[in-house]
Amino acid sequence: MISDKSSLASRLGWIMADIEQAIERGREAFGRYAESEDKSELSASRETCRQLKGVLEVLGANGAHILCQEIVSLLDALIQDRVENLLAARDAVAEGMLQLSEYLKHLQEGYADLPVIILPTLNNLRAARDVELLSEHMVFLPEGGHAGNDLIGTDEYIALPPEKRQQVSTKLRFFLQKALLGWFRNDQPQRMLQAVGKVADNMIRLNQSRRLRSLWWISAGLAAALENGRLEHGVAVKMLMGRLEREIRRFGEQGEERYERGLPDELIKNLLYYIGLADSGEEVTDQVKAAYHLDVYLPRGETLSELRQYYTTPGRDLWRAVSTSVTDELRGLQTILDGMQDKTRQPELLGKLADKTGSLTSTLAMLGLGRAAELTADLVETLQAKAASGQAQDFDAMLQISTHYAKLEKILAEYAETGHDLTDNVFSQDGDTQDPSGERSLLRTTLTELGKAQSRTVAFYKEGWAFVCLEEVVASLENISGALKVADTDELLPMVDTALRYVREDLLAQNREPSQEELSTFADILTLFEASVSARLQNEDYLSLLPTGFAKLRELDGFSQLDLLADVDLDEVEAEAEAKKKAQQSMSTNLYQRFRNPNLSSLATV
Repeated sequence: MISDKSSLASRLGWIMADIEQAIERGREAFGRYAESEDKSELSASRETCRQLKGVLEVLGANGAHILCQEIVSLLDALIQDRVENLLAARDAVAEGMLQLSEYLKHLQEGYADLPVIILPTLNNLRAARDVELLSEHMVFLPEGGHAGNDLIGTDEYIALPPEKRQQVSTKLRFFLQKALLGWFRNDQPQRMLQAVGKVADNMIRLNQSRRLRSLWWISAGLAAALENGRLEHGVAVKMLMGRLEREIRRFGEQGEERYERGLPDELIKNLLYYIGLADSGEEVTDQVKAAYHLDVYLPRGETLSELRQYYTTPGRDLWRAVSTSVTDELRGLQTILDGMQDKTRQPELLGKLADKTGSLTSTLAMLGLGRAAELTADLVETLQAKAASGQAQDFDAMLQISTHYAKLEKILAEYAETGHDLTDNVFSQDGDTQDPSGERSLLRTTLTELGKAQSRTVAFYKEGWAFVCLEEVVASLENISGALKVADTDELLPMVDTALRYVREDLLAQNREPSQEELSTFADILTLFEASVSARLQNEDYLSLLPTGFAKLRELDGFSQLDLLADVDLDEVEAEAEAKKKAQQSMSTNLYQRFRNPNLSSLATV
């Protein structure tokens, strides 16, 4: 069973300010120690981090707790003079404290708690005090609990006396050795892996313990993933599967009870780790994934290096602040460029542009905009060459430079807002890509107008059927309809267009007073429409709301003497929305989308 990961962000939110202050106190004390080598400051830093570690443990922030523990351990080693390379140790502590702050910011925003992401930082801290490094499997920590017979698919248990158990396990071990050898030699690998799965299935039935039955069920799932091409047949996974042969021997020699006591959790975690890395689509493998919530811990679609790069980039608030700062810097560069109209100053200003643009390149790379950094580095080389040539630059040349800066502004604006890197789109030559910022502006306008329509609808009722209020509702709905058509959100149009027709052609044209139930249905439609627009604005799933909204439209149609749905085929619109939803689900989401709270809340419930 795993804890409710979606509530971790909420728990952090209550005390995040205090945690940040504690981290800053620890960082400041450590900084004073680095300057003065005063160990009392080092002890103060260690004590602050120790207390913080306890808080993180209570909160259930596993990755942050592990990281804080490693920081405390290295501070202890520094206090006790057990560190040989002081410079490396100080760098590791500084890096650890910075990473702790950023990791917590990501958790507060609703991203998954994945200790494996910060493995490099953990190992830097451990290396500084010369202790064994962690493997990726040791920090992969699905929480306690194992699968029951309902998940495994059988409750069959065969009790064997010791002598018979030894005979059966020896026979199963022989079959497994033969199958593994054939697989290692690439001799009918699918057939050999199928045999491995059968041995695992037999081992399930020889054990009564839930933990051991889970071990062999997980092993069967891993064999199935390999058999069906859902996981690469790498050396590491082959070595892991080879270990199962030794586990059968130990089981036969020791018996179930003694064997279970000596079975390390590491083996189960290692098996689960590779199950988590396997592609979905094989029944047993997917069942294991679901039972242990592996897609929460090891999301598919990105490599560990990609995940780490994302988690080690600045938190969203800092992300926006830096993007704003860079945008200001870009505008400063445009001012320098304007000064180049004085051709006598061009060599000087070109050199200045090259230097400042070079600094900008590093900032873009730090933000994770690698492609933009590459293109801007090319611009720096061009600027340097132009400055060295001493030739006057014409209007077209200056316009090309200015256009590059303008494109970077657009990229930064989108990146700060959503985390999407539009570099390739913005710098593409076709120039026909839709500007997401324009769509967001239209959607925000829609919400503003919708707020007006909702407030005037309430006034219509409270002021004793004041029909003049409905004229303002009609005006707002007309504005909304126009905005949606420009924003290319056809699937949302039926709700607003039907609502518009209801108000304009039924209530207002006939001066008809609706029943409270009827008006409540109309209010529900506006509310569902508002939720759909808000979800789309936040890059979240809004398509799932549409069926409920369309059902409300049919309900409203029943109250009206008009055929409100005459001009719209809701069945067709629903089918198109469902197809669009499936298409979106099949697309690989970026990291920002994958780890937002709404995606995790449904996965992380018990």
